[in-house]
Amino acid sequence: MREAVDYFENHRYKLRFPWSLYHAPIVKAFEAALGRSPGPDVLNVGAGPFFELSAVDARARRLTMCDIDERAVEFARQTHGAALTGADTIEPGAPLPYGDERFDLVVAMDVVEHLHDPLPWLKELVRVTRRGGELFLTTPNYASKSLVAIENTALELVARKNGFSRKELHPTKFDARSLRDLLERAGASRVDVGLLSLGWVLVARSTRV
Repeated sequence: MREAVDYFENHRYKLRFPWSLYHAPIVKAFEAALGRSPGPDVLNVGAGPFFELSAVDARARRLTMCDIDERAVEFARQTHGAALTGADTIEPGAPLPYGDERFDLVVAMDVVEHLHDPLPWLKELVRVTRRGGELFLTTPNYASKSLVAIENTALELVARKNGFSRKELHPTKFDARSLRDLLERAGASRVDVGLLSLGWVLVARSTRV
């Protein structure tokens, strides 16, 4: 299901203060994941316009991105050009259009919380990750009382000013334990879950064996 959220109005503020308090540590962790990747082939799932790419050094990587929003994919193509090996529009709920064990690093930054049933989607992420490769995933940490308070007040006011509400934006909410459990149910191995961004963000790493 597509959301009534404008990628370009909202996502372009990611790396500006105060939004950078949340997003900048995610970008740094993403760049670290790029550096750890055992090979060059990287997939960013649910990438949106992929604004993060301009803030990291990915010259040694072959980057593919995909999203359900055709406008976001086209914007990424036009913006990043030859820095992208591929940019694909995908159908919600459909299998990813990539072969088994295709990528050395699979990334999904703040996507899983938008899904009503994330298990089949996570199984697809595991499927396209190579043996020895890494799955890197972030999501809001709903065990953080300060994050919940900010979402219900200041962020909701900003959302309504832009013509939508955050109330149904994240139908699946995680704490560290529920995220780890779901990843393991999806077949992820060697799962490690940590915190970023003042504890507002969960960051999960899984090495496929």
